[in-house]
Amino acid sequence: MNKIIVPSTSIMITEACTLKCKLCLAYVPYYKEYQTMTTEEAQRVLEQYFSIVDEVEKLSITGGEPLIHPQLNEIISIILGYAERVTKEIILITNGTISFSEKILDVLEENSKVKVIVNHYGVLSPHAEENYKKLCDRGIRSILYTEDNRYSWIDCRDHSLKHKTKEEIEKQAEACAFFQGKKYVIDRGCLYTCTRACYRIQNDLIPYTSDAYIDLLGEETVSEQRDKLRKLLNSKSMISCAYCDGLTEKSKKYRAAEQLGEK
Repeated sequence: MNKIIVPSTSIMITEACTLKCKLCLAYVPYYKEYQTMTTEEAQRVLEQYFSIVDEVEKLSITGGEPLIHPQLNEIISIILGYAERVTKEIILITNGTISFSEKILDVLEENSKVKVIVNHYGVLSPHAEENYKKLCDRGIRSILYTEDNRYSWIDCRDHSLKHKTKEEIEKQAEACAFFQGKKYVIDRGCLYTCTRACYRIQNDLIPYTSDAYIDLLGEETVSEQRDKLRKLLNSKSMISCAYCDGLTEKSKKYRAAEQLGEK
């Protein structure tokens, strides 16, 4: 049987954040109620995920802001238990608003596959440079993203129907870097094809069926979920693509981390 290899999966361990970025691609400021993954849920979700996924190239720990999570150390340790199934990198993404503790640095130092992305949004990120220095001093692979080297942001807040025919939807998906990169996300126990699909499905903003995502805590068998995942990986588009302009060469770019209410 052919292996199932997923290029990228992000685990959204908390929907809470220290910032309110109006163009957040995970729509964090727009959640009515935030949910946070418990360590028990992390264990169950990862066990099921790696029951249906043989290997993942990049596994990211995201939010929200992961450093808010009170059991971040424990969740990182659980993830590191699957390090052999991650072929390239285990990535932690943070926004530079919270200082790294020595305990977090200790666990990040445990595996050479770990890489930390520190986003520096100027005055919004008072601990970004400090955190980057701590990581470098520990020999932990890291990158500091600033206005000089980061990608500009895009606006995906319009959830209206944009592409109506099958051909139009597949053309949009073919041009979208997110869809083509198979940048999947796990949130609230489910695996979605991107953060846009995740938010839209969770909030009933688009029509969808159960084959648009995988409930990792549901009642489907491993075999059924592996079949469903193969179909997702081989699909030329998803329902969310009809309501999205995604990230394409034509996408209008915006300044990073503009806050809600900021003019």
